[in-house]
Amino acid sequence: MDKIGKVVGKANGSKSPRTVACGFMMGGADAIPGVSGSTIALILGIYEQFISALATIIRSPRLARNPQGRAEIISALSFLIPLGVGIVISYVLITKLLVGGTADKDALMKAKDTAPFCYAFFFGLVLLSLREPWRRIRKKSLYGGLAVAIGFAASFTFSGLPYATAEPATWMLLFGGAAAISVMLLPGVSGSLLLVMLGQYNAVVEALHSGDFFRFGVFLGGILLGALLFVPLLKELLARAHDLTMAMLSGLMAGSLRALWPWKSSYDPKEEAMLNILPDSDWWWSLLAFAGGAAVVILLRQFERKLRNDSTIKQAG
Repeated sequence: MDKIGKVVGKANGSKSPRTVACGFMMGGADAIPGVSGSTIALILGIYEQFISALATIIRSPRLARNPQGRAEIISALSFLIPLGVGIVISYVLITKLLVGGTADKDALMKAKDTAPFCYAFFFGLVLLSLREPWRRIRKKSLYGGLAVAIGFAASFTFSGLPYATAEPATWMLLFGGAAAISVMLLPGVSGSLLLVMLGQYNAVVEALHSGDFFRFGVFLGGILLGALLFVPLLKELLARAHDLTMAMLSGLMAGSLRALWPWKSSYDPKEEAMLNILPDSDWWWSLLAFAGGAAVVILLRQFERKLRNDSTIKQAG
């Protein structure tokens, strides 16, 4: 009973505005093609806890048979519910503000006069975050370096694949949701970018903001299906091959920088863009935005240290 009490106490302690704030940052990242919410989870130091909590919920029918299992479910829900609240609120707001619908050409990440600054900000954010999964590797090895190279090649190639342009049928959103959540759980691989490539991103965003709950519900069903299939596998990899998994995640994050390059021929998610090597005349504003993204990483690291120190103090008390 004492062990169960500690688990439940830990769960209750995770119910805080901080967890909602983490979810808000993750949801904002997930809303943007090219940025991964799991990257933010890694920066914040909650990635493994996030995957573990999801795996616990998936195993809840079996865990609910005994008191210890029920305590684990409570712990997972106490973390995931406030996190999920932050993710949902942020996703709705950011898709509306930064991306908008098909007809919204003035959204911040579509307009040519503002999009480079947005992408530069996220480029700086991800670039300075590359060391996060790497520093979590307990023992560096040659195999880890190979895993980084494989992850980089996969993410870099994925970011350059051609986009589908046809309007997707409703039933296709089921498979789009399953695929999106599977890659969304990998830092450095953007689920939103995958939806763009499948030609489903605008369909999903429009269904959300126009109140087409049946069409959006099919997409959510795909997310549930993908999570049920992929989360247990990912948790197993983190448990059995932690260092190699983190090394590959480092490579995935590095390869994703291709999608975040600030200067493109087009910023519309419906159009495939060519990358411009040379910046435009407002390059210094983009550089300032890049510095802003880098500064956010530094602040997030301070936030993570504070969370860790507070947790240490509570355990000592």
